[in-house]
Amino acid sequence: MARVLHVVGDSKFGGASVLIGRLAQAAQAQKYEVDVLTTNKTFAQHLRNEGVGVVDLDVARRAIRPARDLSDVRKLKSFLNSRKYTVVHTHTSKGGLVGRLAAWSAHVPVVVHTVHGFAIHEGSSLAATRAYASLETIAATRCHRVVTVSEFHRDWAIRLGIAAADKIVAIPNGIDPRRVAYPGTKAEARSELGLNQATPLVVNAGRLAPQKGLSDLLAAMTEVNARTGARLILAGDGPMREQLEEEARALGISEAVDFLGFRSDVGRLLRASDVVVLPSIREGLSIALLEAMAAGKPIVATAIGSNIEVTGDGTCADLVEVNAIGQIAEATVGLLRDAERAEELGALALARFNSSYQEETMLRAYMELYREPYDFRLH
Repeated sequence: MARVLHVVGDSKFGGASVLIGRLAQAAQAQKYEVDVLTTNKTFAQHLRNEGVGVVDLDVARRAIRPARDLSDVRKLKSFLNSRKYTVVHTHTSKGGLVGRLAAWSAHVPVVVHTVHGFAIHEGSSLAATRAYASLETIAATRCHRVVTVSEFHRDWAIRLGIAAADKIVAIPNGIDPRRVAYPGTKAEARSELGLNQATPLVVNAGRLAPQKGLSDLLAAMTEVNARTGARLILAGDGPMREQLEEEARALGISEAVDFLGFRSDVGRLLRASDVVVLPSIREGLSIALLEAMAAGKPIVATAIGSNIEVTGDGTCADLVEVNAIGQIAEATVGLLRDAERAEELGALALARFNSSYQEETMLRAYMELYREPYDFRLH
């Protein structure tokens, strides 16, 4: 039986984790035997609940430790030699580096790496960009295909010289619209969440991490709340939770902000919302953005490369500059006060999602990649 191993390593549970789980299930449906190597307990339990095999091997930890990383390559190579996988599919910067080096050394027939998001962003320094590109270029020589989750990132990878253009393929992220399905009305969703029916509601769902720009959102909410009385829901968890809670108190808006932690009812939250605000500093291709589009919600998002691409140059969302607190506030207030335009923008977002970002399209492209008859060899 053909076998697939996804190498993730030490990565937090988030949107990319959900996609990896769906890739694993899609491969199982194609009669592959599938395992995922992850050290994250939440992700591991999610996979087991979905019937996906989990490899408990402590390699590819996030911190850069050259001696330990080389040891991890040897440890993973030994594991791969003992299990004989047909495909090794790596994810994350560290998982991609350790996983590709080990898979190449173990002569795995097909090695694929997905860049869910660069560790740099459009505003990164030249030195950081060069250092990242150098590591990725080395790792790219040890795989058959590098996959980016947007055309923007494919073009950027080519410009950085990470690999030849014919080795880099863009497979945009996609989600199943049932992920955000909610059978009830907006009023019912708000009632179930214990929310006032008349209070304007801003929602952000995702990891509470520095790259998500949530400090900017809290700062913007001081004006949004003052002008409209809106509340903010932050649904998700992460390393910035305590800091963000303290920032909300310092800004005097803690009574208007709800930190809900990790939620599995994103459909209910989106149905209850009036506007979704996503002020990310960097993204691969935002799952939270796709969820909001699939739910037909009006969206305020930052004008970073992949957001511009996904929203059709801003035709189905209001795009603002990164770290532009005033723009975030003004765009959010504008949509809260103009229900007709908000409804129109949500309808455009849903139409674009349906035409371009369905999960089925993404999964089919990956399965074809696994079966591709490569015309070059690594070994």
